[in-house]
Amino acid sequence: MTDETVTLRFVVPDNSAPGFLRRQRQALEFREKMTGETSPETLDELVVYLAQFVTEPEDDAAKADALWMASQDEFMALLNALTGGDENPTP
Repeated sequence: MTDETVTLRFVVPDNSAPGFLRRQRQALEFREKMTGETSPETLDELVVYLAQFVTEPEDDAAKADALWMASQDEFMALLNALTGGDENPTP
């Protein structure tokens, strides 16, 4: 673990992006799983799911690392943005 600050840019698809219901369903599934007992596998799947919306860093491994280092508040803000539960859609 390092003290290096990493910029994590997360872009939520806009209203015209295809696949809305699929993204909505996946985000809601993860939000529901996160309120109960969460398994390590669920967290692995969640990082993979959220990485598709990360634009910075660009490298896949760096995206995953940045997501793993996110705080709980940051993680929940990302899920909220995807499900429309946040007034600020681009955390």
